[in-house]
Amino acid sequence: MGRIVVLGGRGFFGAAAVALLRAEGERPLVGARGAGGDLRIDAEDAASLRAALRPGDVVIDAAGPFQQRTTTLAEVALELGCDLIDLADSLDHVLALQRLAAARGLIGTSGTSGTTGTSRTRLLPACSSVSAVNSALVRLLAVPEPVRVSTFLVPASGNTATAATTASLLRTLERPVRVLRAGQLVTAPAFSAARDVELPAPVGRVSGRLGESPDVVTLPASWPSLREVDFRVATRRRLLDHLLAAAARHPALLASLRAAMPVGRRLARWLGPRSGGFVVEVEAAGGRVHRAGFVHDRHSYLVAVAPAVLAARALAAGTFPDTGLVPAARQVDPQRLRELLARHGVRYFADSPG
Repeated sequence: MGRIVVLGGRGFFGAAAVALLRAEGERPLVGARGAGGDLRIDAEDAASLRAALRPGDVVIDAAGPFQQRTTTLAEVALELGCDLIDLADSLDHVLALQRLAAARGLIGTSGTSGTTGTSRTRLLPACSSVSAVNSALVRLLAVPEPVRVSTFLVPASGNTATAATTASLLRTLERPVRVLRAGQLVTAPAFSAARDVELPAPVGRVSGRLGESPDVVTLPASWPSLREVDFRVATRRRLLDHLLAAAARHPALLASLRAAMPVGRRLARWLGPRSGGFVVEVEAAGGRVHRAGFVHDRHSYLVAVAPAVLAARALAAGTFPDTGLVPAARQVDPQRLRELLARHGVRYFADSPG
């Protein structure tokens, strides 16, 4: 068994990954920049990484916000021979990792063992709600040659309003977001184009607005038939939706929001919903739309870390079948993801067999 190291293990999602690993019988090491962890690690400091990590380590990177991250950790992982799983929600970060993998000859292969390219390292980018979970949901729905995938994130902001998540949201508003339309990447105003979707109780009907995610490049790599891919966030607060949409158009308002965010986070943790969910709409070539997702009344954030936990356990045990740069659709087994979340009270739902 290899060591499992969780970078950012004292942050919200890192701590959630550590807790879920422990609940599943693992003994992960907590990596943190400050005191209180098992390892003193800065994900952006190569010397720190080389001092703390060992060849064969399995590293879960939860040190967001990923919009501000470089490829330093991935470069050191390649150098040392560590497997790297990240929770990146940033399209630019995933594109940077893809370029690094191509430059180093890290071409993914399926169902094999041994080395690929110049390194034994496995890279699993966006192994989180985006893009591993929605890839698993598309596979569970078993829609042949899907033409559209629309993802809706319904965060439980009463739990998840942290400095990293709010910084990620504000970075999304700084420029138009990229979506896939007619098979091409195009831009659209952030937090525009509201669309409704229905989730089971306790979430119910919500309205989601456009954000940006790695899905626009990760999903078509596995389903070339896709012509449209987009990602939406449902805050469940109409006034906040309008405020964020206006901030995306007016830099001065965005600057004011950024200055007020510490107070906003505290209000969100106090007044925000505790329930949350995640749902994908998958449109078949004939026009029929299938939906599937997960909901929980208090711990829906487990959906974000469950894929990384599953992948880390398989990598540490030497049972992970793929090598190289692992596409989102092969990072986790959909049924095992569903079973893991069910053990912890997260409910799966679908309007189509799967």
